[in-house]
Parts: sequence; structure tokens; C-alpha cells
Amino acid sequence: MTAQPVPEVPAGTVHVRRDGPVAWLVLDRTDRRNALSPAMWAALPGLLEELDADPDVRVIGLRGAGGVFSAGADISEVFECLGEPGTGLPRGGLLTEAETALAAVHKPTVAALEGYCMGGAWMLAGACDLRIATASLRIGLTPARIGIVFPASGVEALVRLVGPGTASYLLLTGDTVSASDAQRWGMLTRVVAEEDFDRVLAEVVTGLAQRSQLSTQAHKHLVRLSAGAVPGTLGTDGTSEALFRQVLDGPDARIGQQAFLARRPPRFRWSGEEFWAARSGAARPGKEHRAPIVRGRWPRRAARS
Repeated sequence: MTAQPVPEVPAGTVHVRRDGPVAWLVLDRTDRRNALSPAMWAALPGLLEELDADPDVRVIGLRGAGGVFSAGADISEVFECLGEPGTGLPRGGLLTEAETALAAVHKPTVAALEGYCMGGAWMLAGACDLRIATASLRIGLTPARIGIVFPASGVEALVRLVGPGTASYLLLTGDTVSASDAQRWGMLTRVVAEEDFDRVLAEVVTGLAQRSQLSTQAHKHLVRLSAGAVPGTLGTDGTSEALFRQVLDGPDARIGQQAFLARRPPRFRWSGEEFWAARSGAARPGKEHRAPIVRGRWPRRAARS
């Protein structure tokens, strides 16, 4: 009996949809509930870097096509997704690279969560500044149901967000949890009814786009450093001092002050692209300089997460 070849499966795409100053990265592989292929994971760092350097973009959003955020990494290609460059150990690989690139973005980021957010897709949602979800959203960190280990970077980020107790429950049981529980544990910023989702999401990203980019990006920088800062030292690093200096030397503080006194909306002008480019002496994360990955075997007909 001749073995039949495994049919080719479309790898899916990540495309950019612009709405004024808001750029949405859309995970589009609806036939697989937007499960991310290796090509989709690999595309994210470069796209994020481009949008973060684009002066016309003030907010970056992430969502899935077809009313579902994502089923996570494609289980049929899980080792290609998780394989660490050089060693091939399934420690995070492309998932960690995408998560790191998203967490490093200077502009405000928003995850729009509908349907399901499973497995590695949570690493993307968790790396965003804000997470807006529908009430019917289900979240599941399911490696224990598959026999793999969640990426180490994802475990670290989850513990920082929800604490070791809740992180242990999610990872050890692999249970799928409701949006209300996830919000109670600090995983979600807002949970809204399905009929209000698009309206609330638009209000959130529009409001962010109208805020001072100096304020939002400086706050992101300080929040990012706060977890490891020695008490009393936050804000004393060189980048923080340069951002505080921008309050004095840049336009936004004066614009905001004058608008407040005149009782009119401010129109802020500070743009961070040149600031961060001037302070960056090395390439941003996500550049494609990957050593060959040692790939393990995985059943091609394994169920998707």
C-alpha cells in the first residue's frame, strides 16, 4: 500500500491594516482558528519594528481575523515554532522572539481578544500593554495537555502578571478559563459584551492615539524597568533621564499646559522615532539572523490546541 502524501496547508499571513494613526497586525489563518505557523511567528518581529519606527503610527494593535484571536502555535509544526536556534531545544524559539519584539515596542500596544486565545497566542496578548476582550473569550495555556513545556519567557511573563499561584494553576492544569476569571486574575484590562466590543475597542485606541507620545512611551519605559528596580532608583537610568529632559525641552508639556488653560483638546507633537533611534546603538530584536534549528519529530495529525 502506497503512503499518501500529507496535503500542503496554507501557512497563513500576518497583514497590517491601518486606521489613521492606529496600525493593526491581523493574524489571518481562519481555516485553523488563526493558529500561527512558523512563517507567521517569524514575520511579527520585523513588522513590529517597522511600525514602531513609522512616525505616522501612534498605536499598534493585534487581533485575529474572523472573530477569533488565535488557537496558538500550529501543533503540527510545534518544534519548528519552539526550536531554539543552534540547540533545537523547544525552549521558546520563534514564540519568544515575537514576544520579546512585542514587549520591546515603544508605542502603546493593544490586544483585541475574541473567541479563543490559546497556548502561545497568550504570549502575544500578554506582551501588549492593554488587553480588551469579549465576555465570551476563553483562554487556555494547554502544553500540559499536549506533553510539551510552555516557553520559559512566557512563564516568566505570566508569573510577573498574575503571580506564581495563578500561573501554576493555569500551567499545571491546562484548563481553559473564562474572561471573567482572567480579568479577576489581572490577565485582562477590560471585558465587554460582544455587541459593545468594536465600539469600546475603537474608543480605547483612539484615546491612546490622542495622548502625548512622550508621556505614554516614558511611562512604558518606567513600567518595564520597575519590576527589577532597586527601590528609590527608578527613573535614574540614562534613558529615563533623557525622557524626563524631553518634558522640559520638548513641545508636549507646553502644548498640554496651554490647552488645559484654554479648555481645548491638546494636539501633541512629540514623536519618539528619532529619540529611540538616537539611543539605540544595536539592532532591535527580531532581525533574521537565525542559526539552523534542530527539528524534532511530531505527529502530523496531532490535534490543534
